[in-house]
Amino acid sequence: MTDSVPILPVSGLTIAYSAVEDRLVLWLRGQDQVVPLLFTRRLSALLINGLAGILARSSPAAAQAPAALRDDVILMEHQGAMAQSAAPTPDLAPPAPTEATAAPMLVETANITPTPMDFQLISRPPGGGGLAINPPRADLHRVLDLLRRYTQEADWALPTQPGWLTTQVTVN
Repeated sequence: MTDSVPILPVSGLTIAYSAVEDRLVLWLRGQDQVVPLLFTRRLSALLINGLAGILARSSPAAAQAPAALRDDVILMEHQGAMAQSAAPTPDLAPPAPTEATAAPMLVETANITPTPMDFQLISRPPGGGGLAINPPRADLHRVLDLLRRYTQEADWALPTQPGWLTTQVTVN
């Protein structure tokens, strides 16, 4: 349920760190417009930990694994999603000025809900409104990875709670 928030069918996304704003900017590309979302350091930390937690709790494979192996199972799922994205890399430049760009939305809250087929991520600015996206599981892993990489690039040193997320494994 979107709680009266429009669902944006996303065809792509771009992320960058804005040193001037000290925020992450996530541009969501819809069918006919680009919607820029601004994330603070605090909300980015909550979102990274929230995404990692919901991915772990909602993983059918991890739920069937012994408790001692669940972090390893979700890490393998994450690495599999990253390997799938080895196809076309998203353009990491901000949208071209010719694209119809909505006014930037400072995200105050983000709610993540698993659905039978995907997830629903609702972003809300101060004062109400907002928008929802419905990324499939693999895309949510990719968004999590992008958020982590760009917060590290911003040198934010955010606390990461889930153990599987801090494990450093290289897949060749």
